[in-house]
Amino acid sequence: MRSPWILFCSLSLALALVACGGGEDPEQSSSSSSATTSGPIPGKVRDVKPEPVPDLTLETMEGESIDLQAQEGRVLLVNFWATWCAPCREEIPDLKALHSDLGEEGLTVIGVALDRQGREVVAPFAKKLEINYPIVIDNEGSAEAAFGPIPGLPTTIIVTPDGQMTKRVVGIFPTDEMKPTLQKMLDESGAAAGTT
Repeated sequence: MRSPWILFCSLSLALALVACGGGEDPEQSSSSSSATTSGPIPGKVRDVKPEPVPDLTLETMEGESIDLQAQEGRVLLVNFWATWCAPCREEIPDLKALHSDLGEEGLTVIGVALDRQGREVVAPFAKKLEINYPIVIDNEGSAEAAFGPIPGLPTTIIVTPDGQMTKRVVGIFPTDEMKPTLQKMLDESGAAAGTT
């Protein structure tokens, strides 16, 4: 008999496959997906009841640790994605730009890759796309379960400077819409104090 955890993970993966159009290989699907879509459709930002960020320490591909509850004063964008997910690939340049533009002011983008093959596929993909923000590989589903449910990919959760999860975006992160909101959070937190 399957455990509830395995059933939960299976259901989450099935929903993710539906949201992204299946577990296609990124090299094979990139040409066909551009032919069938007219452009990226931004995800919807949903306000959620504030909850404390999970008590988790994530390990990046570089071996660094990110204690989520020790990020006070910073705004976190925790982005669940996978290499085979076309909308995930679509939003990466915007996430890179946000991390570059607002990083010194206190914004951290954290990419949580859900690829079952783990580092074997994520590391070369991240290198090829020159991803400049920390990447965590969650092929066992612990981060997904802590933040869940994750209804589809990409899903981005916004954590305020006081450690509260207050917004959730399912779909491509709407950078143009959200950048002023993120800037306001950073300004109000005083995260930029002392930086030049």
